[in-house]
Amino acid sequence: MHKAYNSLLFRLGRMDEFLASYDRAPQTREILLAKAQALSLQKRRDEVEAIYNALLARDPLDTGALAGWGDNLMAQGRYQEALATFESVLARPGATPGIFSAASSAALLTGDPQRAEFLLQSGLRLAPFDQTCLALLGTAWRLKGDERDEELNGYDSFIRVFDLDPPEGFSSMEDFNAELGGYLERLHPKTDAYMEQSLYGGTQTEGMIFGAGHALVEKARTRIEEAISTYIADLKPNAGHPFLARHNKDFRFAGAWSSLMRSCGFHTNHLHPEGWISSCYYVTVPKETDDPQTRNGWIKFGEPSLGLPLKDPVRRAVQPIPGRLVLFPSYMWHGTVPLQANSPRTTIAFDVTSQ
Repeated sequence: MHKAYNSLLFRLGRMDEFLASYDRAPQTREILLAKAQALSLQKRRDEVEAIYNALLARDPLDTGALAGWGDNLMAQGRYQEALATFESVLARPGATPGIFSAASSAALLTGDPQRAEFLLQSGLRLAPFDQTCLALLGTAWRLKGDERDEELNGYDSFIRVFDLDPPEGFSSMEDFNAELGGYLERLHPKTDAYMEQSLYGGTQTEGMIFGAGHALVEKARTRIEEAISTYIADLKPNAGHPFLARHNKDFRFAGAWSSLMRSCGFHTNHLHPEGWISSCYYVTVPKETDDPQTRNGWIKFGEPSLGLPLKDPVRRAVQPIPGRLVLFPSYMWHGTVPLQANSPRTTIAFDVTSQ
């Protein structure tokens, strides 16, 4: 309740009230951890450190506080100390894949992809389809010059582009997307973006947009489902590959939403931890995105969120075009080149998982 309330305050710009509810509540461990996470997103690192100090004074073995302490060290660029902190948590029973991925991020930033690979393989033994561990494993392999990164991510084969046909009742995708774009724009809240999401300079719709009674969205969904079925049918099942091992013609949507990006907006490099296949369907796209030299507003793949010294970090980029659907593995790093345009870019995105 506190998290949802303060997220709303942030999006409304009511910063004089932001986080105050945490201070009015009993100072339980859960309240303090939640407030620290919110402060971390605001980069208020001294206040975060004070909370974790207080929690560790209560219980020096509090794994949640230790993990948060490690995250705060990472934010300060103290990667070696962060790695030692995460590994102290891993030395205790009950370590989660999230701790292994956090420790591996620290190892990568200390320049030790070999250690990162070991940690990630350990995390994947606990959860073979953990999307964050898989994304970071590919990054570790890239830093080592290991060809298994290409095998895992399949930048040329697993990223597929579908230019969809107009739905029933429409003669062209131009007409359909113009109508759909206007409808979606009315669904977007008149607030700022969520502080905990990848989108900056834009908004995202609430809840699951599929199956919510939006007739135009359901028309797009029909064409989207046809493309997903084709995408899955073209994959070759392989029990030894973490993407292909999940092959199943029966699928469901784990989430679906619309994003509206304004000028200077962008998505940070990220992945989708709850999906198998992720996506972007372009509804309205400014003309300024046509330039293949600047790649203005294009979706880019392969560049991790950690700021590592990779040569040519972007492995592939795809031009946004109205009516275009891009599908890719949920563990693949992706973001956007910042949009410089006089009109917004509107999309529908979703995550698919196998039944």
